Amino acid sequence: MISKNKEALSSYVAYLQFKDSEKIKKELIEPKIHDFFRARSISKYIEISSNKEISDLDFDKQGIDYFYENIFYDISKNINGKVEITVKYCITFDKKNCKPKPCGKTGIYYDEICLNKEPVFYFIYISIDEIFSFLRAVAVS
Repeated sequence: MISKNKEALSSYVAYLQFKDSEKIKKELIEPKIHDFFRARSISKYIEISSNKEISDLDFDKQGIDYFYENIFYDISKNINGKVEITVKYCITFDKKNCKPKPCGKTGIYYDEICLNKEPVFYFIYISIDEIFSFLRAVAVS
């Protein structure tokens, strides 16, 4: 039941596998992510590679190079000199990676990494219970 992901950077990030993971992603996770970022007026966001995800337990083990290579790599200035940021995020099943309270608009638990007070990365918590509730609802419909 528990397997090893040899390519994962972190030893503390959990991965779930389902036969129809695309349905879970398209109908449950992506709408939640979209609502979360819309509530923050963020239109440019991407998920970091799953093998590059880290947890709070990895922060002391990763050097600054990790952040430049996976989060800060595409920060630039536009033609008007304004800084352009594509916000990165990862899904976490570990609520301890997130603030003790949820987003006031969406109810989603999260935490952020900021650069000069601007969020550049989010941990977004999705509970395993939510995923199984979704699967049960789909199974009976």
